[in-house]
Amino acid sequence: MSHSVMSKLSFFTAVAACALSCIPVFILLVGAITGEYELMECLGGIFQEQGDTYFFLFPSYPTLRGFIEVLLDKPDFYVVFWNSVKLTCLIILGQIFFSVPAAWGFSRWHGKLSSLLFYLYTILMLLPFQVTMLSNYIVINDMGVLDTHAAVILPAVFSTFPVFIIYRSFIGIPEEVFEAFSLDSSSRLKMFWNIGIPLAMPGIKSAVLLSVIEYWNMIEQPLLFLKTPSLWPFSIYIPGINYDNVQYIFVFSLIVLTPMILIVFWGKDEISNGIGSIALKK
Repeated sequence: MSHSVMSKLSFFTAVAACALSCIPVFILLVGAITGEYELMECLGGIFQEQGDTYFFLFPSYPTLRGFIEVLLDKPDFYVVFWNSVKLTCLIILGQIFFSVPAAWGFSRWHGKLSSLLFYLYTILMLLPFQVTMLSNYIVINDMGVLDTHAAVILPAVFSTFPVFIIYRSFIGIPEEVFEAFSLDSSSRLKMFWNIGIPLAMPGIKSAVLLSVIEYWNMIEQPLLFLKTPSLWPFSIYIPGINYDNVQYIFVFSLIVLTPMILIVFWGKDEISNGIGSIALKK
């Protein structure tokens, strides 16, 4: 197969993948500006188990009423929005505080015990939440923080995934750099602060952005650990919206999606550069 044919095939494949990925976003956008009665009619087969289910390229009578009601008449919106922001920000701050020093320690501490602990860390990273769900629940319940935001924040702060990414960035720093710095200063803290963190910054930024995306959209943890509706984030509040307020589902979902779109556009280079630099490490 010629190079030009392969290039065209790759191009059309990329266009098709992009188009398919954009369809759900387009449906959210159209649904958010569609009137409530028109939505109830076209989605009756989903919510009432009767009638047809269909969609359209553009509503017959577009309206912004859903946005106005959510932003002005729905105090629950601001409660769940703040909960999502609070949980995500505290988790990220906690991960930076613990993951960066932990990754530095693994990268500079050489020995059999260090390797064993890092392998255990890697195994824990590969375990899905469902495997550790029961044990996490027991520990959190014994700590007395069940049905509080701490129940969601504490396990996430000690996640192994950011440690692994930042560790790969630290070990990619040439040893000659540390040796040259040691000639001027013997302080390990200064080496960590002046050499380690600046040179590992692509990996740190990647870990932060990927964690923001993960924990902004998390479902299992708040669904298991939070029973009080006033503590819920967006991710478990949206499914609770009923058929009578079906337009709010689209409006809420679109608002939740907007920060993620901004992060991807703003941080796509940081994510790709950080992950790319990690992949090249030996």
